[in-house]
Amino acid sequence: MIREIAVIADLHGNVPAVQALEIDLNRRSIGTVYCLGDIVGKGPSSAETFDWAFQHCQVIVQGNWDYGIGEKLFPNDQFYYDQLGSDRMQKLRDLPKEYSFTLSGRKIRLIHGRPVMQTLLTPSASSESLLPFFAPDYQVVGYADVHRQGMRMVDTQGILFNTGAVGNPLGVTMVQYCILRGDDQDSEAPLDINFVTLPYDREAAVRDTEAAPLLPNGALFSTELKNGIYARSHLKGKK
Repeated sequence: MIREIAVIADLHGNVPAVQALEIDLNRRSIGTVYCLGDIVGKGPSSAETFDWAFQHCQVIVQGNWDYGIGEKLFPNDQFYYDQLGSDRMQKLRDLPKEYSFTLSGRKIRLIHGRPVMQTLLTPSASSESLLPFFAPDYQVVGYADVHRQGMRMVDTQGILFNTGAVGNPLGVTMVQYCILRGDDQDSEAPLDINFVTLPYDREAAVRDTEAAPLLPNGALFSTELKNGIYARSHLKGKK
């Protein structure tokens, strides 16, 4: 039986982007959605994107922003704590850090990136440094965190792919996500990894951000929405 799975990440409190994603998923009749984390933080509407993820995603793994906000690691994040409330905060803390499954006979591992690792997993990382992510016997590894789509073959191991970001896309200022298409059978079969980019109402997202004056570093988020260039290099522990 053929399955299609949307793999999404980095919603980051951006409701207009999530709305565009939902329309596209419905248009494609994709009902299975796996989320690789960072459903909250950065943007002005974390409660709304949190609720959307828990309503629409069969799998959610924990991202570094989910972990940092859930554990109250950063003193300037009271805006998010107040918006989310204690029940959502507990659910952020309880999210698993990874998920694995089999499709088309391939063992697939899904992570956000951080907090599984300490630093960003960059596309230019050496093949040797990537080998541990395929251990003990994964053929495909999907991740998020860097907000840019990409795929590479890792010598002797398999495929590494990045979903890109829904709510805070970099490089291309459009909603980014992936679709996996494969067979439920145990033996090896064709496996498709399709990258999707779609426009959304960025102006509405910027207006939402500017209408939340208490949002930490809201001006930086607006800049990233407008030009797709990372603006937060001075903020330790965050992206």
